Amino acid sequence: MLRGITNPKQTKGNMEPITIDQFQSVITTLIANANCGQIDFNRARLQDNVVRDPKGAGERFTAFLNNGCRLIIGEPRIIRINPDLKFDPTEFIGSGWTVWKGPADGYGLKGEQDLDKRSLALTEVDLAAAIFESGLKKSESSINGEEKLKRLQASANTQFGGNIFLALWQDYQQNKENSCLEWLWRNRKISWMSFFGLVLRDPNGNRRVLYLYRYGDGWVWGDGWLGDGWNAGGLSAGLAS
Repeated sequence: MLRGITNPKQTKGNMEPITIDQFQSVITTLIANANCGQIDFNRARLQDNVVRDPKGAGERFTAFLNNGCRLIIGEPRIIRINPDLKFDPTEFIGSGWTVWKGPADGYGLKGEQDLDKRSLALTEVDLAAAIFESGLKKSESSINGEEKLKRLQASANTQFGGNIFLALWQDYQQNKENSCLEWLWRNRKISWMSFFGLVLRDPNGNRRVLYLYRYGDGWVWGDGWLGDGWNAGGLSAGLAS
């Protein structure tokens, strides 16, 4: 279920990759107009950052071009989380939504909240260090959401929860193309991240988790049922233990 689209008609279609001729034209224009006299080869550490790291340099240059040849101020890869930031399902989604309580085979109304407490303790996350797991074995193309949750919990990795989901979503609303989510897309090609560190109970008593998803040229949020099958694209975000 996709949510958060205020006007779907404003979203663009599929990406149109640059052609070789277009790319050569861009490079030729940059070479002709760059001021080599203002570039300090040693101070810019171009030997280390480009010559010795061609793959990383290529990724950074791709991000630069994707941003319209504008500098990405501060490289927004670190998301800071206000310790007082709490995800309230009722306030964010609507009436009848709560955090799941108690065992998975119960009614979700009594007991300990089904969440990763380690996520709540995080005050900042460097998204360059984040891990994205499918929970699938090599022979599997999909997996039931409840089984995926069990495997993720057994891995001992920290699973991102509602606080990080909300921090990323608010950051995106405020910063758009210079947001952490856009950094993830440009630099790590992440277009989907689910938050298995928080299990929600919908008004019908189903167990669901939040996700953020790149739709068109922007991001939206949604929620997925744990009773469904989750394929390799349904990556869960977290930190290695």
